[in-house]
Amino acid sequence: MENEKLEFFKLDEIDRKVLLWLLAHVPQKSVIAWIDYVAIEYRQSKAVLIDSEKLLTEMQDEVLQRPDDSFRV
Repeated sequence: MENEKLEFFKLDEIDRKVLLWLLAHVPQKSVIAWIDYVAIEYRQSKAVLIDSEKLLTEMQDEVLQRPDDSFRV
């Protein structure tokens, strides 16, 4: 595995929980919009670069591995 942190773990604890909740309860377009918004906020306020496309891909891969595929399209 790469030494780079996964994009998910660049988020603080609350934002990780929010993202997991969003994945389970809202359509994919809303999740994408939230991820894009958070990436911009982290870059501007915390100087943390988050690749929103990579984060979404990581989360989709994780959700697809779960038996109850609750990731909505």
